[in-house]
Amino acid sequence: MGNNLSIYLTDYDLDEVVQHCGGKFSRSEVFSLYRRFRELDKGHKGFIASDELLNVPELSLNPLAKRIAHLFENVNFKEFVALLAVFSGDRCTQAEKLSFMFNVHDTDCDGVISKDDLEHMVRTLCGCHLNEDEVAATVKTVLAQACPDSADPREIDFDTFCKLFKDTNQSVDLHVEVPLLR
Repeated sequence: MGNNLSIYLTDYDLDEVVQHCGGKFSRSEVFSLYRRFRELDKGHKGFIASDELLNVPELSLNPLAKRIAHLFENVNFKEFVALLAVFSGDRCTQAEKLSFMFNVHDTDCDGVISKDDLEHMVRTLCGCHLNEDEVAATVKTVLAQACPDSADPREIDFDTFCKLFKDTNQSVDLHVEVPLLR
């Protein structure tokens, strides 16, 4: 599929993208996503920049919009669809959803959610509603609850992150509808 996007996807391109996203989207959904990708890619560069992605109204309202846009930054269409697959509802596994959510919270991309990552996320989600002491107390509480066996917890690894959801019987519901174009 290369970097340059043609106006049309061939049958081969459609099949390749469906396979690349693990069959999470149908051919017609991939085609619709392609049309939306082309609309977002204002400069027809073959990838979407953060500022282009932040123009999506549904995303721009999310307090984590900048973080999510960072994960999608400068990806080509094929990778764009693969990343979006996590939002395919029941077609995506809980483990895949948790992996995406973990990556959202791992702001420095070092493979763990550290104290600094948590502070960043609390500030992002709570804005000016919490002072520094409240942010620190929230982070300390989260780390203590996530790692009860540690005397001085400093980070959450992926296995611990997954265990938190398993222990609370919480499921992650990430879902977007792909409008099919006629």
